Amino acid sequence: MDLSRLIAQRFAQPQAGRFSTPVMWIAKATVALSLAVMLISISVVIGFKTAITQKMEHFSAHIQLLAFARENSDETMPIARNAPWINGIAHIPEVEHIQPFVTKPAILKSESELEGVLLKGIDLKKQSSFFKNSLVEGTWPTGSGDERDAFVSAFLANRLGLKVGQTIPIYYLKSGRKTPLRKGVRLKGIFNTGLNEMDRALVLMPIGTLQELYGWDTNQVSGHEVFLKDMNKIEAVIDLMRTEWLPADLYPSTIYERYPDVFQWLPTLDQNTRIILFLMTLVSLLAMVSTLLILILEKTQAIGVLKALGMSHASLLRIFWFRSLGILGQGMVLGNLVGGVLILIQSVWKLLPLDPEQYYLDHVPVHLPLVAYLALNVGVFVVGMLAMLFPAAYAGRISVIKALKFT
Repeated sequence: MDLSRLIAQRFAQPQAGRFSTPVMWIAKATVALSLAVMLISISVVIGFKTAITQKMEHFSAHIQLLAFARENSDETMPIARNAPWINGIAHIPEVEHIQPFVTKPAILKSESELEGVLLKGIDLKKQSSFFKNSLVEGTWPTGSGDERDAFVSAFLANRLGLKVGQTIPIYYLKSGRKTPLRKGVRLKGIFNTGLNEMDRALVLMPIGTLQELYGWDTNQVSGHEVFLKDMNKIEAVIDLMRTEWLPADLYPSTIYERYPDVFQWLPTLDQNTRIILFLMTLVSLLAMVSTLLILILEKTQAIGVLKALGMSHASLLRIFWFRSLGILGQGMVLGNLVGGVLILIQSVWKLLPLDPEQYYLDHVPVHLPLVAYLALNVGVFVVGMLAMLFPAAYAGRISVIKALKFT
């Protein structure tokens, strides 16, 4: 066995009455706690960004293709539901699918309350997974849906006192008329996506119903929603659409432009994570450096003897390098175990709740990709071992005469 490693193992053996023994355990616990906190922090931030982004992607398309609206008008301009350029965009490799939609502002009225809403007509059969899974009451149609079916958010249902199966009036304006028209719809279901700011005024209906309210034919829609395979390819797809397919009278609206508050809030989480990583790394390094200095102080006479016997500076440095490796390695193993177990518990049982009104989620999400996990561990290990070179180098500069006289 290597002599430096053998001596490092002897130094590591607990000795009664030695101050360095409990300090080493404290150093290992500090490294473990710091690494666990860093793992949990990263998993929560990545979990937040992933969960909210996925919700937003399902709630609203990555890109909406719309006609330029007329001035001072809340009405949308109709565009063709079937056109050659639509098929071209659908065959762009990054595009998952494209679907038409119709929107119209209206007023939803109950017996005692009324609320401004946005009616959105979609193909209920094709876009059923997200909203169907978000239903808290009622049933989702297996086909395109009855023209009188309507689905409202839980916020609207609670505010207006609506019940599934109830017939409720919707008031809307039609071009050329100054008085609102009325249409009775049947509440088919109540959904709660958790995105309260976005879905609180949303009413989903079959696309044909909205076309009827506008007086459009079946080939006229408000726009087309484009869903991508990779959200990071939005700008590239828009550039390609403008170059190859998109007519000049249409413009693309990205999910970032429609919901800026959400996507401006998410990057602020990264700043908090960087602060936590810096503080936890600093705490663990201070604990390890202090521990190694205490060990050097206690082993000063042994260091003097080793140097007097001819041990080189490099070999002496290796002794404390191995000792640092032991402290850091054991602390990291314990930290990974504690952090991993806590992340797993939260992932499975979701014990830590959140207020969905504030955070769009009802529990703290955790997600730790393998790349992030490995990068954090490698980073902590490299920084820790580099920091240990300074106290280890100090041991090599101890004078033999002073070390042998040290008591």
